Amino acid sequence: MRTLFWTCTLALFLVPCASAQDLAQLRKTIDDNMPGTGLPDYLGSKAPPQAHIDACTVIVDTATKIYALPNLDDANRYWALQRETFARIILAYADPQNHYFPLGTLSDELAARGSKAGLAKAAEEHVLKIGIQLVTQTGKDAMKIAPQSLAERMVMFAEQYPGQESVHMIEQFVQQVRLMQVATYRDNRLAVICPIFQEYFLKINHREKAMSLEPDIQRATLVGKHFILKGVDIDGKVFNPNSVDDKVVLLQFWGTWCGPCKEEIPDLIALYEKYHGPDFEIIGINTSIQEDKDEKHVKRWVDTQLFNGKRIPWKILHEGLSERQSREASMTKFYGITELPVLILIGKDGIVRNLHPAPGMLEDFVAKALSPSEYMNWTEEERKMIEENEKKRREEEREQINQLLSQ
Repeated sequence: MRTLFWTCTLALFLVPCASAQDLAQLRKTIDDNMPGTGLPDYLGSKAPPQAHIDACTVIVDTATKIYALPNLDDANRYWALQRETFARIILAYADPQNHYFPLGTLSDELAARGSKAGLAKAAEEHVLKIGIQLVTQTGKDAMKIAPQSLAERMVMFAEQYPGQESVHMIEQFVQQVRLMQVATYRDNRLAVICPIFQEYFLKINHREKAMSLEPDIQRATLVGKHFILKGVDIDGKVFNPNSVDDKVVLLQFWGTWCGPCKEEIPDLIALYEKYHGPDFEIIGINTSIQEDKDEKHVKRWVDTQLFNGKRIPWKILHEGLSERQSREASMTKFYGITELPVLILIGKDGIVRNLHPAPGMLEDFVAKALSPSEYMNWTEEERKMIEENEKKRREEEREQINQLLSQ
């Protein structure tokens, strides 16, 4: 019995001793592999060198071993946490698939400890910067990061560290999304992030920045809403929106100088010839950019240009003429149309059915919109009530936006 007592007592002393020795060796391993005293300047501009990647991998593995030590005090855990964060930042630029989310967890732990400067701020900045890169990827290897979560995290950072640097990061995020090549991905993301940032800008009294997001919101959230169709055609005649009441309408925002716009016109002509009639119409909206600012140039082009021996058969509205005659913001400005072409499919009830419909699916979308089943559940009284309410809402909305854009 006495032997067992001394054996157990000796073990109680040896465990802390062994842990202390292990901790000292593990700390030395981390110190030996730290790639400098500060975060490298190359981060975000080029890939980390392999030597740094290898060293940081050792640091992460060693920090994990430190956390697993028995009787680890908080000071040593925090010491390892700081160095793992440093290493994860570098590794996240080299391999975001495996290190982005762990880096976010480490940044959250640093923030929970109440640290508001130094590595804590830097860690969160890099979480957000890497997040921007990942949210704006569209390939099959792109990570599934919720744009809303990243936007909300960015606002939290801006509230914790207010200033121009935080505002610039938000603007950079929005601009990176605007530059995405695939229109559907771009607008899906803008529809989520812009209202969050608009609310934040209004909260901090950056009204001009908040209103600069309004066209993105108007366009990106179009599906399910009424489209405000207005304008003047290339002959100078004011377009009457009532002329397309109870019609499915396909809008093409385009320009004579736009190669992709011209490439899709033959398919649109074929679609027009197949479906045009009392229930279907196509309307072209020339955005009045570059040489198209001259409506006479656009008219000459439309009258003389042939596509498989055929001219454009539908009405063309001209945004420059519309603005000059009405002195209101054009549809292009109102809905933030910045890249061409843009196709918008509107149902018979005036509600947008599809934004950027894929070329291979366009005819299917048109056929579905023309289907009687789309509208058979509406009573005449319900339709009139909805139309009256929507008309009032659109008029108020258009007046508000025109006032904002004219300031």
